[in-house]
Amino acid sequence: MKCSQIRKMISPYVDEELSRDDKRAFTAHIRECAICKKELADIQSVHELFASAENYSAPSGFATRVMLNLEETEKTAYSRLWRFLTVRPFFLRTVEVAFALIVVMIGAISGNLLVGDRVPPQRSLTVQQSFSLDLFQATPPDSIGGVYVKLMGATDEK
Repeated sequence: MKCSQIRKMISPYVDEELSRDDKRAFTAHIRECAICKKELADIQSVHELFASAENYSAPSGFATRVMLNLEETEKTAYSRLWRFLTVRPFFLRTVEVAFALIVVMIGAISGNLLVGDRVPPQRSLTVQQSFSLDLFQATPPDSIGGVYVKLMGATDEK
């Protein structure tokens, strides 16, 4: 076993809570490892110190006073919490409504900006005009061919 595992087992060993197999592995490791053996001795001395300490009884009424103080603390904490929860929801609802209105307004404004920049639709062409060669460009300016023609310095012939 590793020392880290043994260190976790020291307290259960002192309290006699280990199973037989764990106890065998623990004692085998303690015989071989001086560091773990010293740590076991330190913890056993502290355990013996507490075990040999005298027991003192609490003063009369001690438990009653502690319980009353605990109840008062719980009541004040509960009343603070209750006040916080009763006032808070109204504030939260107001904030939620304001946030929703802001989101709607941002959406409306951005929608108008997106739609406002659109080019108005061109007038519809008749069938004869749509087949006319005057509308056809061999190299539209935004195509690869149009860029090539511009770079070469050629002009569109009409």
